[in-house]
Amino acid sequence: MGLLNLSTSALVLINLYLAHSIEARSCDGTQVTTLKANQVVIKGVPQCPQNDGDIIETSDGGYYNFQCCMHESKGSNFIKNVQTTGYDDCINQCTLTDNCQAFRYVFGDYNDEKAGACKLYGSGTFSDTKCGNTLHDWAYLTDPPVIEVPESVRAACSTECPDADVFEVFHLDCQKRHGTAWFHKLESNSLKECTESCASFIGCQSVDYHKRTKKCYLGKRTSKPTLDAPGWTTAYSLGCSGACTDDSCGNTCGLTAPPANITPKPEQDQEPIMPANPTTSPPPKEINCNDHNNSQVDLDGTKYEIRCGKQYRENGRHAASGISYTECLKLCSADSTCNSVDYWEPSGGQSCYLFSVTGEPAHSTELNWAAFKA
Repeated sequence: MGLLNLSTSALVLINLYLAHSIEARSCDGTQVTTLKANQVVIKGVPQCPQNDGDIIETSDGGYYNFQCCMHESKGSNFIKNVQTTGYDDCINQCTLTDNCQAFRYVFGDYNDEKAGACKLYGSGTFSDTKCGNTLHDWAYLTDPPVIEVPESVRAACSTECPDADVFEVFHLDCQKRHGTAWFHKLESNSLKECTESCASFIGCQSVDYHKRTKKCYLGKRTSKPTLDAPGWTTAYSLGCSGACTDDSCGNTCGLTAPPANITPKPEQDQEPIMPANPTTSPPPKEINCNDHNNSQVDLDGTKYEIRCGKQYRENGRHAASGISYTECLKLCSADSTCNSVDYWEPSGGQSCYLFSVTGEPAHSTELNWAAFKA
């Protein structure tokens, strides 16, 4: 029998075929110029040509585009060469190497390369460099695949289920301040506590918060802040939701746990706080700004100076909402620490705030009726 002269490449391929006859590799249909349209995510060892153009998912959640019979892409940043025990070991070596974003695997012995040689790269893209045989494969990092699902957009300002089941939503801006007039000031340990306080005040739409001094200023601004202010953080409400709970927009709207320095509003079925020793005589005529502005009134023995269109802005506490001006004054009479009141939004939320400050209110607003003990 005559000797058959075979090239080195042919001998390699014959040995490879004999060693892997069950899993014979082929480049048929591979070495394309673009990724295939419908990629499949595979785990474990990829097969050629079946998995050419598919995505390998690694054990650490990485995803790599896989190309059969290709060398590394031009300009790829080589990290190191690792001799591995198989394809799965090469993939694992990449996951264990910092900054590994691509790898080239040698499927069988060829020239000075041994089967299992795994070259790791710090960068890599789609390759158009074809392998001269079937022994080299290339894979490079890609974005996680996505699936098509129906969009489920939730409306922040909704008052219908299920969108309303998220309480009040605030937009935050760092190093900014609204700088507009505020109606109440208080101490807050955090921006979260400050916004929760705003959510508990009917009519509050915005906050300016200074972290170092822990000052929280409540306002009615409904748009983005305009002033650059280092050290400040600001927030404004994007909408009041919560119709899926008992705590709806008409009540506290988003206050899950009142700050310690804010008196919680009465429960729905709880009677407002009344004087310890209420009078048995018929209640006096309701006090209001139409009849009593800039005058002194006597309410069950406590004299008050009525100042409509005025406001206190010192630290105070919320006492109740949905009560009359007269009832607000009675709450002050029953509290030994109270010397003055703000009655916010007489035609709206009717919120009562108690203050220890004495004397005339210093601020003006059309939304408030003030009073102080004479």
